[in-house]
Amino acid sequence: MRKSLGILATLCLLLCTSCSAPTGSLKALGAGAEKPQVVATTAVIADLVRSVAGDRAQVTSLIPQGADPHSYEPSLRNIRDVAYADVAFTNGMLLEPNKLLKAVESNLPSDARQVAIAENIESYGGKLEPMVEDSSLDSIWLGLRVEAPHATSDSTDTVTFHAESAEGPGRMAAFITQTFGAVEVVASTEEAGSTDLPLAAHTHLSWGFTAPGEYRLTVSADAPEGYADVPGSAVHFVVGEDPSSAAARLGADTAILDAGHADLTAQVETGKLVIRTDTDGEVKEYDPAHTVIAVPSNTLQEIPAGSQYRFLGSGGDQVYLLAQAVVGKHVHGEIDPHLWHSVPNAIAAVQLIRDTLVAQDPAGANVYKKNAANLIEELENLDRELAETYGSLPQGAKNLVTTHDGYRYLATTYGLKVAGFVSPAPGSEPSIQQRHRLRQTVEDLHVPALYLEHGSLQVAPVLEQVGKETNTRVCELYSDSLDAQAPHYADMMRANAQTITTCSR
Repeated sequence: MRKSLGILATLCLLLCTSCSAPTGSLKALGAGAEKPQVVATTAVIADLVRSVAGDRAQVTSLIPQGADPHSYEPSLRNIRDVAYADVAFTNGMLLEPNKLLKAVESNLPSDARQVAIAENIESYGGKLEPMVEDSSLDSIWLGLRVEAPHATSDSTDTVTFHAESAEGPGRMAAFITQTFGAVEVVASTEEAGSTDLPLAAHTHLSWGFTAPGEYRLTVSADAPEGYADVPGSAVHFVVGEDPSSAAARLGADTAILDAGHADLTAQVETGKLVIRTDTDGEVKEYDPAHTVIAVPSNTLQEIPAGSQYRFLGSGGDQVYLLAQAVVGKHVHGEIDPHLWHSVPNAIAAVQLIRDTLVAQDPAGANVYKKNAANLIEELENLDRELAETYGSLPQGAKNLVTTHDGYRYLATTYGLKVAGFVSPAPGSEPSIQQRHRLRQTVEDLHVPALYLEHGSLQVAPVLEQVGKETNTRVCELYSDSLDAQAPHYADMMRANAQTITTCSR
């Protein structure tokens, strides 16, 4: 699969090389002159840029409305739009997939401007939030991570993880479940696999095992120039059995990891593979040679009926599943990239957009400044409106339980609390412990509603089930994109406020 994508990317670059892309980024604007061409990666950013640019510039969103920005694959049309752009706005902080960022970096004219919104709004008064993930789990969340302490956040260099071999009494597979149910197999006992990850980023994986017993996966990583490759290291799993015997064979100091958030981590400054855990903000590192990852019996469930899971077996067969933390291909770093859920951050972004357009097109300065001032006034009114709306909610309604951990900025800005988020693989059955813990949270905090990411109703069985058990409403919130019902940023923010207000009654 990755080989095919690589071929597509190469074809894109070759085709665009022959498109006679302009060598000058912005022509002098006069009678009959072309408008500046601006691209933005996401629909939300594009909407803000259009409001600032007005009729002065042509603004194109690379990621269409309704598409998942975490996993979007750039098209030939995207490459062409970038090649003719005078300015490119990205979100940054690893929101967009690396392929899209590389497409922008590789094809943007040399005298055009590229600006990452999230990485520049603090100088305009914006505030960034750390990515915090719940670690009070019944089974372990096991992902992949790259540690490169001196890497910059806008680097497009990647590390390639290789699953060199996998051994065990049954089938074993690591895979990513996309937002709408598609599956990308990263590695399995049937064939070796690989996946790319940007520097200083991590991603969530699902892990499936078809039989109880001991498994061993050998993992290595190829680093970019200037960093150290990671040689093959064995990672040990014990599935459906007491892990203590396997731990004893690996040595008296062997650790058993059976819960919480962990990552197989390539430390590319030293060339080591470690297992990194993060529980309640406390980071620890474990040597894979002396660590056992326990997969308990309560993770056993039926394989969904869809054909996309045939690499594990037939629908109805039993599989031990460590479900990924968040549905979809969420590659991210230490900072939460969903900054637009705070209107003050959107105001900071507007100021950054204004100054970028003015710098690239000084002749249009008055237009950009006037439009930005009008938009900022509208957003300040929106901010006050949302503060009043959320402030009037009863305390229980301020506790959000969602399927996407992308609402931290909304919570921080408007006095809400992210009480929990649950997002197992589509079609999988929640464990008894998962349902009990979530149900207890709903009952203890008097949570009046549970929230799904807009458009994901069909892939959220846990919240639907808990909603029925607790007689709690299940509603949808906008997260990463816009649509026909909420075509503009302010529409999205008001729609979420209206949903939370209505569903909490």
